[in-house]
Amino acid sequence: MGSGIAPPSHPGNQDEHGPGHDESGQTSLDDYADETGPTNRQGKTINERRERLEQILEEEMVIVESHQFGSFTRGTMVGPLSEDSDTDVMFVLSREKHGQWERGENGSSNCLRAVKRVLEKRYPNSNVSIDRNVVSVQFSDFTVDVAPAFKDDTGGYKIPDTYSDGQSWVRTNPRGYKQRFEAIDNARGGKLQKVARVAKKLRENRNIPVSSYHMEVMAYDYVHNHPNKDATTEELTEGFVEELPRRVSRGTRDPVNGDRLDSNMDQANRKEAIRKAKAARKKMREARTRRRDGDSREANEKYGDALGEDID
Repeated sequence: MGSGIAPPSHPGNQDEHGPGHDESGQTSLDDYADETGPTNRQGKTINERRERLEQILEEEMVIVESHQFGSFTRGTMVGPLSEDSDTDVMFVLSREKHGQWERGENGSSNCLRAVKRVLEKRYPNSNVSIDRNVVSVQFSDFTVDVAPAFKDDTGGYKIPDTYSDGQSWVRTNPRGYKQRFEAIDNARGGKLQKVARVAKKLRENRNIPVSSYHMEVMAYDYVHNHPNKDATTEELTEGFVEELPRRVSRGTRDPVNGDRLDSNMDQANRKEAIRKAKAARKKMREARTRRRDGDSREANEKYGDALGEDID
């Protein structure tokens, strides 16, 4: 990935293509969003690692389905990947073989501990830990979050929830959200993916204390409800950052099941997130003014200031 938002490729053609556009119609924020994803090689590694984890778990468990899900499959994962980056895999267990975990006391915790034991044996030099719904395996290049699951009667899945004294399973439907996300992204010409990745880079660069998924869903909701179906990436990004302090303040619900995504955010983190969102908004307003004035180079610098990237 580049170190920042590149200046316009053809500044002499601004009257023909608009501020910051090249001859293909791409803008500097479009290019920036394109550069934020993982590389093709990293994508291949993610798929290979899922397959390897499935092989390991199948030595001691009966798995009826496996799925790569999360930001990687929606095209909203940001790079470059590091040990702090995570990708999500789900392994659906046989109810006939492992149903005691679904029905029994402390079953969700027992299930996660069993998965953890299997993975620890094969990865003794990696940090393997339980984190609410998943078993996290921290490799040197990125972390894989392994979610054991059972099929749900509604067509979705149930995954462990250790926040409820280790006795519950919670419903999830990653396919449902992915289908909704893709429908909006296709209707907006791929701009939802771009805005979501830029929003996640803002979160990462400015260390805004909200989860990556929370930030993505805020971007999803904003683009979904934007009245102008032909809005540019710049306009959508500027508008999203303009609304970000208010969105953090009022809370966000999961688009599929309606659960609050910020229910575990304490008051101190919420105030800090709002403060940092307001700081980004101030810089983004300056970028918007420069863009409207036709000064694309200065607008790019202000975009960089807002998003926390160095400018070449």
